[in-house]
Amino acid sequence: MALSEREQQVLRDLEEQLNDEDPSLAETMQHADSTLRRPSPRRIGAGVALLLAGLTVVIVGVAVGNDVVSILLGVLGFAVAVWGVTLMLTRGSGEPRDVGGRGSRRASFMERQSERWDRRRDGQN
Repeated sequence: MALSEREQQVLRDLEEQLNDEDPSLAETMQHADSTLRRPSPRRIGAGVALLLAGLTVVIVGVAVGNDVVSILLGVLGFAVAVWGVTLMLTRGSGEPRDVGGRGSRRASFMERQSERWDRRRDGQN
């Protein structure tokens, strides 16, 4: 449901009031979308796969029985497992990808709502 002119004006006034009273909070709220991102399922899946591969290499290293080869495989398996855990827990780059050619900067919630409003209004004429 579209907002009336009065409701849009009230929202603009509230945004201006927030910017005047606490600019740091307003800035934080504008950029909260990029800071609260969860790790992607693709990164989690790759991390789990690396973790399992690392543990498998460690088990193979223990099963080999040769002292030098066993130690090298253990260290390699541990490194791969740590890499997998690190990959799972990191969020990657802070910049969102350019999806659908929308531009390099992601629009704020209010900008997207305004664009939707304009498209609806233009479509009704």
